[in-house]
Amino acid sequence: MPDDPPHLRLDLVHTSPVVSTALRHALSAGPLTIDVTTSVHSWTDFQREWDFAGDVVVLDALLDDHVPLTLKIRALTRLGSQTIVLGPGRDTPAARRAGAEGALAWIEPSAGLADTAEAIRAVTLDSPPAHVLIAPADPPVAHLTDRELQVLALYVTARGHTPAALGQVLSLRTETIRSHLERGRARYRAAGLPTNNRAALRRAMVADGWTLEQQVWIDAGRP
Repeated sequence: MPDDPPHLRLDLVHTSPVVSTALRHALSAGPLTIDVTTSVHSWTDFQREWDFAGDVVVLDALLDDHVPLTLKIRALTRLGSQTIVLGPGRDTPAARRAGAEGALAWIEPSAGLADTAEAIRAVTLDSPPAHVLIAPADPPVAHLTDRELQVLALYVTARGHTPAALGQVLSLRTETIRSHLERGRARYRAAGLPTNNRAALRRAMVADGWTLEQQVWIDAGRP
C-alpha cells in the first residue's frame, strides 16, 4: 500500500476573518492534508494556545498589538514552530530580519488567496517558490533583548507612546521603561549611531529590521 500523505498541523493568526476562512478552506483541499488546528485573529488569542502551537504558524505581518513581529517570530522559533509571514514589505529590512529570526517565507498579499494557499502548501513541503523566499539579513547594529525590542519598537510607533503610557500597557514601572529605552539607545550609540530623539531611533530600528516603516502600514490601509 502507498504511504499515507504527511499530516501537518498549521495555525493561522490573521486580523481578517475573511482571509483566515478562505485560506482554511483552500488548505483543506488537495492531496496533502494540512490540518488548520487554530485560526484566531489576534496574538493575544493565539498565546492561549502556546502548548499546542502547530508545526507551522501563518502570521499576519500587520497584527496591531503590543508585540513586534520579530519578537513573535523569535518566540515561535523557541517553541519549535516555523513561521510563514503574510503581508506587504517582503523586500524590507523587517522581512530580512524576520528571516534571520527564523521565518521560512514572506508572502505578499498581491499573490491572491488561492496562490497564497498554494505557496503555503509548497513551503510546508520544503519547496518554497522563489517569490516568497526572504533575502539574507546583515547582522543588526544593535542586538536587542526581548524586552528592549518590545519597548523600543512600541516607543517609535506613530502613536508616540510615552514611557508612562508604555508602563501602563506592559505593566511595568515608568522607571523600568526608561531603563530599557536607555539601554537600547546605548547599544546604538556604542555602534556610533546617535538615537537621541524618537525620529532618529525610529530610523535606526527600521534600518535594523526591528520594525516596519510606518508607510507600509499606511499603504496597506492599516495605519
